[in-house]
Amino acid sequence: MRRIYLDNAATGFPKAPGIGDVIKTFLERDCTNINRTSGAGEFPVFDSLYNLRSDLSEMLGFGTPESVCLSSGVTESLNLVISGLFSKDDHVLVSSCEHNSVMRPLVQRGIQFSRIPCDKEGYIVLEGAKDLIRPNTRAMIICAAGNVSGAIQDIGRIAQFAHDNGLPLFLDAAQAIPYVDFDMEANHIAGVVFSGHKGLLGPEGTGGIALRKDIALSIPPLISGGTGSQSDSEDVPVTLPDRLEAGTQNLPGLLALAESVSYVRKNLRAIKENERRMTELLYEGLSSIRGLRIVGAPLDRPRTSVISVVSDKMDIAEISAQLSERYGIETRVGMHCSPSSHRSLGTFPGGTLRFSPGPFTMKDEIFLTIDALQTILGR
Repeated sequence: MRRIYLDNAATGFPKAPGIGDVIKTFLERDCTNINRTSGAGEFPVFDSLYNLRSDLSEMLGFGTPESVCLSSGVTESLNLVISGLFSKDDHVLVSSCEHNSVMRPLVQRGIQFSRIPCDKEGYIVLEGAKDLIRPNTRAMIICAAGNVSGAIQDIGRIAQFAHDNGLPLFLDAAQAIPYVDFDMEANHIAGVVFSGHKGLLGPEGTGGIALRKDIALSIPPLISGGTGSQSDSEDVPVTLPDRLEAGTQNLPGLLALAESVSYVRKNLRAIKENERRMTELLYEGLSSIRGLRIVGAPLDRPRTSVISVVSDKMDIAEISAQLSERYGIETRVGMHCSPSSHRSLGTFPGGTLRFSPGPFTMKDEIFLTIDALQTILGR
């Protein structure tokens, strides 16, 4: 059975060409540990990681590549920010469509928060948000693009609000990069966390955070230990990115991410255009099927490829199962790790059936999906 993959919001697939070869070559031929092993093989690895930081800096409109700190992904990076900067005495603003990678660390640590409401399409409603600010409000943490609604937030307007009110802004860009334009410097954004395995088409277990340099130098590391630098001291290093990258990194994965980011940057226009066209085609097709209702961002507002649906005709878990078992079409069904999004969209506790085409999705795959759904739902 042919595999039709429509779950790129969970992880991008297919991955960027060549990254498997990068991992294989490193493990079988070029294995080293930067800042530890003395040998010629260390320097190309170091250069590749610097180029990765530099590429990410340019994508984010960020002038300090050394402040791009690499990690296992968005969840680890958000935990770094939340555990390092805030305590039970502090208060932060979030949106009502945040992922559990924000909400669970806040709840776990007892950090106070208020939710800026989102409308029924998933877009933040800033009017009245100033009333939520307290004397102990320390920051805003906002999801740049919804993993349930597909809504791309007005980052410029949100950043201006944060700047006007003296609040550092941290953005969760798991679903946004590379489809959303960022300019951290111009918009005074304190930090952007990113995933390597979604829109950047790299391997799982990679990602990081671009942090304003003063914050990166002051934030307590989530993990402390050996960095291979300043090894004569038991104090946490003050140099970046070492300060926030203790331990042996996932070098095979990060080298593969460097390759995938390079590929994405070179092919960004074509990647964006194909995803846009496939999203429009799928959205229009889903809209025509009786028994399905699209929730979240409409086509005429800024959105990603994420399209969520509910059904008054059949249980969405059954629809997802039949798509997979009968047609090889892979989707995601449920809460998508964001119960607050479903409360905002009116789909709690049932959740949604989520489709998310990617840069390599083909037109005939969309047509096959629409035809399969029509058959399942009895046309």
